[in-house]
Amino acid sequence: MTRNRKTSTIRTLARFYGFVGPYWPLMVGFVIAAVVCGGANAAKLYVLKPLIDETMQKGSEDALWWIGKFIAIIAPTIAVSGFFEMYCSRRLLASVIVSIRDRICQALLPQSISFFEDRRSGDLMSRLTNDVGLTQRLLVFIIGDIIREPIKIIALVTLAVYSCWWLSCLFLLIIPLLGVPLAFFGRKIRRYSRKSLERLADLTDAMQQMFSGIRIVKAFKMEDAEEAEFRTINARYLNRAVRLARAKSLVESSIEFICNIGMAVALVTAGVILLRGWADAGSLTVFLGALASLYRPIKRLSKSYNNLQEALPAVERIVALIDEVPSIQDQADAVDMPEFKNEIRFNNVTFAYGTEPVLKNIRLTVKKGEVVAIVGHSGAGKSTLCDLVARFYEPQQGTIEIDGVDLRRIKRDSLLDHIAMVAQETFLFNRSIKDNIRYGRRDATNEEVRRAAEAANIREFIESQPEGYDTVVGEMGGKLSGGQRQRIAIARAILKNADILILDEATSSLDSESEHLVQEALKNLMQRRTTFVIAHRLSTVQHADRIVVLRRGEIVQVGSHKELMAQDGVYRHLYDMQFAGS
Repeated sequence: MTRNRKTSTIRTLARFYGFVGPYWPLMVGFVIAAVVCGGANAAKLYVLKPLIDETMQKGSEDALWWIGKFIAIIAPTIAVSGFFEMYCSRRLLASVIVSIRDRICQALLPQSISFFEDRRSGDLMSRLTNDVGLTQRLLVFIIGDIIREPIKIIALVTLAVYSCWWLSCLFLLIIPLLGVPLAFFGRKIRRYSRKSLERLADLTDAMQQMFSGIRIVKAFKMEDAEEAEFRTINARYLNRAVRLARAKSLVESSIEFICNIGMAVALVTAGVILLRGWADAGSLTVFLGALASLYRPIKRLSKSYNNLQEALPAVERIVALIDEVPSIQDQADAVDMPEFKNEIRFNNVTFAYGTEPVLKNIRLTVKKGEVVAIVGHSGAGKSTLCDLVARFYEPQQGTIEIDGVDLRRIKRDSLLDHIAMVAQETFLFNRSIKDNIRYGRRDATNEEVRRAAEAANIREFIESQPEGYDTVVGEMGGKLSGGQRQRIAIARAILKNADILILDEATSSLDSESEHLVQEALKNLMQRRTTFVIAHRLSTVQHADRIVVLRRGEIVQVGSHKELMAQDGVYRHLYDMQFAGS
């Protein structure tokens, strides 16, 4: 167990040094500056020996002038090297943190939809914020303290040994005692830190859900209940944080105790040696000065070790995120999607989110330019069927082909260039209307944006706003009505000008006036495009070329509205239920 833990720690540290690699000039500059600064400070201490010896023997002022000149010469070296040491380490720290955030983003965005469905958004946000923040402590250790402080310790120990080697050897025996509290409490710090991060992720998730659902919270007067739940989660985090703080404090106080006892013994021993004449005053003074100067780097190194143990769980969580392999990847021989000419074919497609299939043995052919409506009860698999077309998921059995080419052999980016989507729950970014419309085509001109807005029946509204197309829509489009958000989403799809269109319940939550405007916009959007229309309200799909009826993941009927109404089947039953009493 211990060996595995050490191996894991070494592997994690090695991965993090990999992030430092691209910035090696800064690392080299830091090491050189640290060596120069540490050596210069040790030399400054060493010149006390001739000063004390000569002053005590001759009472001469020559040694004082010599010391003054030496320090005046070495002071600029200490100042300049100290500046470069701090500058290089801090710039390196900032650069690596930015690089880590970039790597996490690069690792997250290619993940499949199922990856995000299986994880709490609060946990992912916690890793991007809290965990990355905590890794700065590890970076301070591996970039700075693990290099800077040992250099200082080596320089001071060398000085102490040179001044009084036999006394130095005696006190070097105390140093291993410092490892006892580090080893004993280090495992506890790491364990408590891991639990603390988990509780902090729970806290972040609770806040994210509370603020995202604030309208529901207020509508049901659940403020007190949410506050009580938040206090409970917060208390759990506090419990872990207190344990972590106790373990870290015990380490630091133990190191403080050992160092102070060592210093007391050193002073008494040096006094006895000086009184009995076993060593000269200059050597003992330099020795005690070196020993006293060791206190600060040793204490800083022990504190950094605490930070290392606290940060390692955060690092492991980040590395696990970066190493996550997307479940949907292009095959080695994948090709760009050719021009869509003929058909999309489902060949015995079966798909399950878990063990229970959502779609079973789907066989369907959709011709280019055809409008196909997908209807059925909730949970029948309507949205899943279209998600497979966009390769948000991949079927466990069967294939989906475009003009005879399996989707798994088409590069996913190339495939999505040919697909546009308009969903029921329209998502708009907290940016301008113009930026939202050209989200899928950043190079679109202002004139193209205006034409798309006009085709989506939203241009008049946009141009009536004081800031026009530069109007910011608010968080998730909160400053706009449902119909306005939907028409902006349709304009976005029109501007993309894709061959394949997926409309997922695009008008189900709109009032009559908004629905009329959106339906007119959808007609413009659907022209000359192969369209999948997912619908619950059957009044919106009566003019589709074909209607596919799903029940429990299986296709049970296919035909036009007129053909299906002539049959005594699922479609007729759904229609009668919706229009009963009308």
